[in-house]
Amino acid sequence: MATKESICSAALLLLGDKPIASFTEGTPRAQMCANLYPLSKLDILREHPWNCAQRRVILAPLTAPPAFDWKFQFAMPGDWLRTIQVGQNWTAGEDYLMEGGRLMANTNVLPLVYVADVTEGLFDAQLVNVMVKRMEMDLAYPITKSTSLKDSLRQAFYMKGVGILAKAKTIDGQENPPQDWNDSPFISVRGGSSW
Repeated sequence: MATKESICSAALLLLGDKPIASFTEGTPRAQMCANLYPLSKLDILREHPWNCAQRRVILAPLTAPPAFDWKFQFAMPGDWLRTIQVGQNWTAGEDYLMEGGRLMANTNVLPLVYVADVTEGLFDAQLVNVMVKRMEMDLAYPITKSTSLKDSLRQAFYMKGVGILAKAKTIDGQENPPQDWNDSPFISVRGGSSW
């Protein structure tokens, strides 16, 4: 089971440094990890709808309605990072608007699928690897003082289609069946004609 410390330790080892036992151990590398890791984690979790970080909830409206335009407003879950789907039907969904950390809608019950700020113990192997490589990239200059190493790690991480992040997104996306768009309003407006 991964932890934030084990992820950062693996990144440090890849850079030729010593691992850490805790973010609070008082060493410069632990302090760097404590400062860089939380933002990197949130960035990576928002980057893609990772299967291991998805949650489903049914939101109840807040007691006070919005000032105008919408009948109901809903507070986002405390661990919310990114909305994937609002409503039960993937293709039709609900009309909604995100505003000030709240969802506005005209229905009094709102199904929500979202990416949550999950603990590292829930990361799958691909996401752990992505976080290790992201931290290796983030720590490269502070640990080695090499801009060329940082640049080459950044290129390997973000390279379109074949980089570490792109490969992990592809694998994660292939774990679910393809979306069925037969009932899509975009298809039905064509009058059922085939391509």
